[in-house]
Amino acid sequence: MAKFSLAANYDPELVPALAAYPVDEVYGKFPGDGVSGGRPRYLATPLSEADLRDYIRLLDHHGIAFNYLLNGSCFGNREWTRPWQKRVMALLTKLGELGVRRVTISTPFLLELVKRRFPEFNVRVGIYAQVDTPRRARFWEELGADAITLESFSINRDFRRLAAIRQSVRCGLQLIANHVCIPNCPMQTYHQNGFAHASDDTGTLFIDYCFLRCSRLRLTDPSQFIKAAWIRPEDLAVYEAMGYTTFKLLERGIPSAELLRRVKAYSERRFAGNLAELLLPYGFNEPVRKESLWTLRHFWKPRQVNPLRLSPLLDLARLQGMLSPLPESPILIDSEQIPDDFLDGFRNRDCTSMDCRACGYCEQIAAQSVSISPEYRSAVLKKYAEMDDSMITGGLWNV
Repeated sequence: MAKFSLAANYDPELVPALAAYPVDEVYGKFPGDGVSGGRPRYLATPLSEADLRDYIRLLDHHGIAFNYLLNGSCFGNREWTRPWQKRVMALLTKLGELGVRRVTISTPFLLELVKRRFPEFNVRVGIYAQVDTPRRARFWEELGADAITLESFSINRDFRRLAAIRQSVRCGLQLIANHVCIPNCPMQTYHQNGFAHASDDTGTLFIDYCFLRCSRLRLTDPSQFIKAAWIRPEDLAVYEAMGYTTFKLLERGIPSAELLRRVKAYSERRFAGNLAELLLPYGFNEPVRKESLWTLRHFWKPRQVNPLRLSPLLDLARLQGMLSPLPESPILIDSEQIPDDFLDGFRNRDCTSMDCRACGYCEQIAAQSVSISPEYRSAVLKKYAEMDDSMITGGLWNV
């Protein structure tokens, strides 16, 4: 039976509803813990130590575990210093006191550190470790990993490789089901390292160049919404037959109704509607909870950048529903227009070795299932162009 690892938004009223579904754990972290993570600080949900303690107790009451993320891909070489070592030891000790028994890491040294000094923790390897081959999976298992989240962005539809990885290790394996990342993304390493540094450092401006680039690509080439290796709720059985029974559901901090929608769809293995509602991390009709003075805290840095030149970036956030709710999604991925045998189209295709222009399968599916509001596309692409020009020419910094 499938079980799910769900993103946290720390809403206590959501937890009892989750208990009705096979949610094995909820994952998240403090907004800034001095150790680094997989999201920039400005995407974090406000959370105090007392909040987390109460949240973990509530989860435990309903039979749901909490997985704490220590999943940064880079620590800026601070891990070799005494201050960092003291900080991570204090954090892990505190997490144990709060009731945490599971953590996710992305670096081999941190895995060894946790397993040696805190053997009571169950340790999962995160997606930023980019485990996508049997050899890589065995490396982590032999190092002590209890479970591994595979590099789902690129291999969720590579069934031969998925089968080989499952056969190569005995540890738990997890796939991310609902993402829209570009397969074999050339920006992946740059992106996750930028996230790692931005997860704790609020003093330095972080502009998510990679997100801007790939979001614009999806608007100009809607087939990218199909090429992204998400898993439909209806297709979970295909993966279970290969031995994959644990699925991670994104995204942290989004409204409770959206998290519940995602859990319900995957638990019931069916969803008739707009798949974008299960996949996108923004564009909801409810507000996303942010810390006070959010814009000023994270983007008002006049010594580093010309704040006035950041207006296209904030306009993009507003247009895409990142700052305030949208009445309806301007992006439609009609699940009813995706064939029942959709996955069969990938069984005899090696997408990693193939030029998409010589194939056309995803383009064909996108033509009948994906539509984007013309007004939305035009307005957003205009702001992308303004922001891109400001960055590339140096106008953003008056240089």
